[in-house]
Amino acid sequence: MVNLHQCQIVPSACCALCNALPEDFLHAVWYCEVISDVWSTLEWFHQTAPSHSNSFTELLSSFLFNREEFRAEIFVIMEFIQAQNDEPDPPRPPPMQQWRPPDPQCFKVNFDAVVFRRSSLAGIGVIARNHDGEAVGALSSPIPMAQSVADLEALACLKVVQFALEFGLTRVMFEGDSTVIINALLHDAGELASFGNILNDIHLHSTVFQFVKFVHVSSNCNLVADALAKKARSNVGAQVWLHDLPTDIVPLVLHDVH
Repeated sequence: MVNLHQCQIVPSACCALCNALPEDFLHAVWYCEVISDVWSTLEWFHQTAPSHSNSFTELLSSFLFNREEFRAEIFVIMEFIQAQNDEPDPPRPPPMQQWRPPDPQCFKVNFDAVVFRRSSLAGIGVIARNHDGEAVGALSSPIPMAQSVADLEALACLKVVQFALEFGLTRVMFEGDSTVIINALLHDAGELASFGNILNDIHLHSTVFQFVKFVHVSSNCNLVADALAKKARSNVGAQVWLHDLPTDIVPLVLHDVH
């Protein structure tokens, strides 16, 4: 739940079992009071486990280095059983709550780039959505491979800005999972990098927008753009969709919205 909350997929990081504390990995497998009831059925478990663990690795090590190997085996088996058990569904936010821009006239545009192995080509994917999460435009395009991945990601960012301008969007929030490029744009850095000229072009184009913001998101929050970028492998040229999407991309958008 902590990871989902950081990706803005759920409104709260609270554990769905105990509803008391944030559910990180250690809480989910050890500290949650519901889970701890399982461990307490074995009297020797708390004698083996440390009084407090800062990580799952530390917790696991206390069992692995115990002289009685069966304790480690039981611990691992019970962890596996817990992982397989069905848990209550996490609370689901209202549609689009996870990313809805504060301005109803603002559009969210995600972009991504992928490298095609054993090929001199790469792919770029772009998905533009309105305030209600409806897809208003998408792009899937193969491009020549750049000198480096960072150069490729910078080119993808430039392409998404140009796409938004050509589409007539004036208030845009761009989201990408490239830490290097997004940070360089946010902090006016990277002028001396190989992609410095591309950043200058991005800044120049961005001055046309009434409102523009660049946001870094994790790859888990950028799945639609990633799928469109990978789809470019089979494209002869750039493919553009207006108020429509390929049938294999629609389920990803619906999942992302809801």
